[in-house]
Amino acid sequence: MGETEDETHLTFTPWTMYQGKPVLVQTSNFGGAQGTVFNDSQDASNFPNSDPGLMIDPQRPIKQMQFGAGWCVDAITTTYRMSDGTTKVIQRGSSVPSSSPNIKTVTLNDNEIVSQICGFAGNYAYYQKSLLIQVLLVITDTVTGAVRTAGPFGGGNGIGGGTFFSVSNPLCLAGFQTAGSDQIGISGLSIIKSNNSE
Repeated sequence: MGETEDETHLTFTPWTMYQGKPVLVQTSNFGGAQGTVFNDSQDASNFPNSDPGLMIDPQRPIKQMQFGAGWCVDAITTTYRMSDGTTKVIQRGSSVPSSSPNIKTVTLNDNEIVSQICGFAGNYAYYQKSLLIQVLLVITDTVTGAVRTAGPFGGGNGIGGGTFFSVSNPLCLAGFQTAGSDQIGISGLSIIKSNNSE
């Protein structure tokens, strides 16, 4: 008689189907790709040398954002809440003096999240480069449901071109930067999202 193949039955329990860490999804790049690439998710956790489990808090990731912006967005400094209760400050783009009138700070209270980042990015004719031109934040209070906006930052000489983008529930920033004294320090912006926030 011929051999018969044993049937194998797999049983999944709920705790084996889900990961302990959220899955991160990164959007396409809005704007240009000049300069060097950056990824705040990796740098905040000191990847690949991070402590096990250390990551940006997926529920309330952003505590504060500071924008250096005139005609376009020159610099973004973000304070992230980490999963161990500490904070990490990461500065991207130009070194805009803190005394500059182009510096604007947005601080979130403990109940607030940035629920949407939107703006314009693309070719800026004056600079003959593709850049991050303008950013606006939509901030939601997770207790009261109140919504407020901050910005827009950049586009000070009119929008100057570019294409509109909008991303909900951001975890952190990535993109391309030219660090230092260059006034056009952020050439492109990409948003990293966490599946825990959907």
